[in-house]
Amino acid sequence: MCVIKASTDPAKEHTTHRRQTHLIFFCAEFEARNRTKMGWLMRFIVLFCLSITRMSALNLFPDKFVIGEKHTSVTLICETNKDSVTWKRDTVDIVESDFEKLSGRSLTVIDLQEDQLGNYTCWSDKGLEDYTYLLLDKSKEATVFNINCTAETLSCNERIKCTWTSDEFTAFRLRNTRGDGKWLSQHVDGVFFLPHSTNSYSEESERLLITGEAVSSCCYMKTDYSFYLRDIVKPANPDISICTVNNEGSDKQIIELEVRPPSSWPQPHSFFPLKHQVEYQIRHNGELKTKEWEERSKIEVKGHIIKLRVRSRDMLLLSQWSEWTSWTNVPDGETRIRNKESGKDRKRQKEQQEIRNKKKKNHKKTGMGKKRGNFRTGHVF
Repeated sequence: MCVIKASTDPAKEHTTHRRQTHLIFFCAEFEARNRTKMGWLMRFIVLFCLSITRMSALNLFPDKFVIGEKHTSVTLICETNKDSVTWKRDTVDIVESDFEKLSGRSLTVIDLQEDQLGNYTCWSDKGLEDYTYLLLDKSKEATVFNINCTAETLSCNERIKCTWTSDEFTAFRLRNTRGDGKWLSQHVDGVFFLPHSTNSYSEESERLLITGEAVSSCCYMKTDYSFYLRDIVKPANPDISICTVNNEGSDKQIIELEVRPPSSWPQPHSFFPLKHQVEYQIRHNGELKTKEWEERSKIEVKGHIIKLRVRSRDMLLLSQWSEWTSWTNVPDGETRIRNKESGKDRKRQKEQQEIRNKKKKNHKKTGMGKKRGNFRTGHVF
């Protein structure tokens, strides 16, 4: 019987459509070798293998596909050196009709309808020769594409992060026409990382153009997304630290906070200044407040505060805000005292342990601690 298990091992196959195609070729060759003995059984297995390509959705782009609009004619070419071939759509044999015209190695589908979409395969007397997915072009029908791109900096060393998802389509790919132009498939949850090259010290004169394509088991869509890089800048999270806390535990408490640009932000920072925003929560009523400041790294925040967090944006471009940093807890006076005393205890214990270790070393050097005997009585004690 057809060894389906070996051909569908996901560890050996890189894409769904390749796995399906290899499975078809294997089953077809097996059918040819055993046609005289078990022709009817092999034909059933081949039809089953072909049906897999129709039942399973396209999770990745097929190597070969053709698109067409409704009520148009589409011609498929079988890439083979055979002069004569037969065609199938999924598991259905194609015969000459008013809607499907056969000519040598080509098949013309006339007045394209939804029931004519699918995986077309061409066959010779030796078995399967080629395949082509015929998909309906819905690019003109779609109105919302939901492509969203951001870049952490204007630097040429970074990548553009784009997201694109849709309930109607199952496989997506993007390319940056100003970059290397290569198609990139999504990584996880519709996320793409596109390379780009830009001089952060010069003025942008040309918009970026991102081209996107999406497919499902029946349909295809293409869209273009154009923008200036400066319009999608979104800095990474800044680094924050609490320098000092004065008047701890009172309503007159003053926290000195230092915010530093993320490591990915271009330098010098004076040439690429950031605007910062801190959000903090008041201890006695839980109220959330915000405060903004520009350029300088340090700021004083007044009030009896439980916790705080910070975000940043490009001050000159008025870019998107970065994501908020994680909440940083601000201990009250009692907590700070307990932590301080605990730290002193740990330091004291460490010093005592070092003294004990030093004494042990001295004992070994001087021979102290060994068994000693009474030279008069000969007793060991």
